[in-house]
Amino acid sequence: MKKQLSTYGLIVAASMTVLIGCAKDDPNAPLAADVNEDAAQSIASDVGQDNGGALDQLADVAEIASPSGLSVASDALKGSSFNTVGVDTSYDESTGTWTLTLNRERGTQGGAYYASITRVYRYQFLNASGQPQKHWRVVTSGGIDTAASMTFAIVSGTGEHHTPNVSQKLTNIAGSWTVTGLNTPTVTINGTYTRSAVDTVTTRNAVRTFDHTITLSFNNIQGPRGNRVQWAQLATGSITGTYTAAITFTRGSLYGDKNISKDFTLTLGSGNGNIAIGGKAFVAMLFNGILK
Repeated sequence: MKKQLSTYGLIVAASMTVLIGCAKDDPNAPLAADVNEDAAQSIASDVGQDNGGALDQLADVAEIASPSGLSVASDALKGSSFNTVGVDTSYDESTGTWTLTLNRERGTQGGAYYASITRVYRYQFLNASGQPQKHWRVVTSGGIDTAASMTFAIVSGTGEHHTPNVSQKLTNIAGSWTVTGLNTPTVTINGTYTRSAVDTVTTRNAVRTFDHTITLSFNNIQGPRGNRVQWAQLATGSITGTYTAAITFTRGSLYGDKNISKDFTLTLGSGNGNIAIGGKAFVAMLFNGILK
């Protein structure tokens, strides 16, 4: 009798294992998600080039530091999902500073990828002596002088974008960078960047919002001057930052975290952003602003 009960117990245990295994392998079953993965997904969205993230502003800097500058023509030719763009500039002779207002739209609202972007930039070209000059390249009594560096600030901006898993509404943006190497094929960018937005993340049969702020420190970010197409692919350097968010689930529930503050690093190379956050590692596609 004892032997029969023991055999029956083994059969039940084996059946439970099979059932658990089947549920785990069911592609329609809700899967556990880690809050670090969601945070990394939001960071990728904040940084991606095509959706108006930080890499898009870096590419704008690279365009400004070129003979054609940032213009409708340059964006149309060099933005793979270009729709419309407007660029207005004004120059303040008293301060030697340019103000540029940008309106840009990429993709279609019903498509997998879409972005609507406005930005106000303020920048100043500096010669090798650190003195302001009006244009990236000017003619002087001594010949042609190409700016060696520039200061660049993101004054304000608005925008919204979506990717297959993230929909974002921008609420605030600011940045301050120093750019060197304007007289070489490669520019180097250092400085800080802050962005606040509300992300709606939809994955694993759950929907959650991240009302978040991200602060970034750019450490010797390098990329090709005047080459928007290859900026995300060729950019190198590292970014350190802090990501804070209030999380609300509107459908489903994957974890208990409601408020987070996490430090992270993002290393750029070969078109990827390697994100280290919460003791875990994720890889972002820098052009599309999504996780691999």
